[in-house]
Amino acid sequence: MARRKKNNLNKRLFKVLLAMSTLLMVLLVIAFINEKTLSDNNENDKSKDIVVSQDDTDLEASKETNLSNEPKDMVDSADPALPSQIDEDHLDEENHIEDDEQPLPADPIVLAFAGDVNFDEDSRPVARYDRENKGILGGISQELVDEMNQADIFMLNNEFAYSTRGREIKEKSYTFRAHPKRVDILKEMGVDIVSLANNHALDFGEEALLDTFTTLDEAGIDYVGAGINMDRAKKPIYYTIGDTTVAYVAASHVIYAMDWYATDTRPGMIGTYDPTLFVTSIKEAKENSDFVVVYVHWGKERVHEPVDYQKNLARIYIDAGADAVIGCHPHVMQGIEFYKGKTIAYSLGNYWFNGSKRETGLLKIYLNPDGTTDTQLLAAMNEDTYTYMITDEKARNDYYKFMEDISFNVTFDEKGYAINLNP
Repeated sequence: MARRKKNNLNKRLFKVLLAMSTLLMVLLVIAFINEKTLSDNNENDKSKDIVVSQDDTDLEASKETNLSNEPKDMVDSADPALPSQIDEDHLDEENHIEDDEQPLPADPIVLAFAGDVNFDEDSRPVARYDRENKGILGGISQELVDEMNQADIFMLNNEFAYSTRGREIKEKSYTFRAHPKRVDILKEMGVDIVSLANNHALDFGEEALLDTFTTLDEAGIDYVGAGINMDRAKKPIYYTIGDTTVAYVAASHVIYAMDWYATDTRPGMIGTYDPTLFVTSIKEAKENSDFVVVYVHWGKERVHEPVDYQKNLARIYIDAGADAVIGCHPHVMQGIEFYKGKTIAYSLGNYWFNGSKRETGLLKIYLNPDGTTDTQLLAAMNEDTYTYMITDEKARNDYYKFMEDISFNVTFDEKGYAINLNP
């Protein structure tokens, strides 16, 4: 009996040990499975963190790889849970945010131009200016004054000297000189820069010309085309607006006498009868700017058609680097033409010069943010020493029809924008 009891005890002990071993095995298996599952989950979480934290460069590379290595229909139909699609969604979200934060396109840079002005003390415009006691509004309409002052840069031809000194050239039919205080009229007009390369800047000799330089300098108004010597006369003037630099140069094809030309030691102006020297100014301006304006005194007085040499010179200037060629001297309007997409305005006529009734205009060139340009001619009339915007619809239509007739492959829309018919 004792032996059997022992054997039974041994069996029970064996069963207990077997059960415990089995339980231990089960626990070990469960622990292994749990550990494996936890490890896999951690790896998945890590992978998601990497996708979310990718910078734009890696995301763009991932996007390009998917687009280049997979057929388009496979990429478009990809499971949203796939990493490639997650990258695409993340990239789209990032791009959307960046687009919202982009600044609005900048406004165009507006360059405005007018033709000849004359503030001579005996001139009818100045007499009207003094008599009306309205400042510049006594001689130029509010609409034009607003346009001039709102332009980023406004330029015209200053066809006289500012001085009380000098000796008049008796042999000339017309000589013009204004008191230096008259420079304030330019400031009222919003003028930033003038051309002094013309056939009246030296009507009262070198003394009056030197006074003109001083007067303009003190008024803070730039000038081109003339100077204390030739280096200054041919020197470009630069303006920087935002990231754009605009250069201005000027020259005259109409010069009264040889001693009107500047030299290394003599004040005067730069000519363009032979354009070689002036072309060097244009090239210098082009090397240091984004847009070059050439303002030139040329042509035949009171003739609406440009002469052949004007056309030839305009092309030489543009081939040298000019982006716009603006002319004056004929005292009447001449047509507009485009050459290599660049604007040529052969003459802008008298802007505020005398009492005759003649068409004039305010030319505006828009430098658009995308690198393109637009040219607009605002219709205006100079009548009885008053210059005004043409607002009557029929008169404005007649004006643009007249300009189309004297221009070259150019038409104008209802707002005066010049359209190149031969691009």
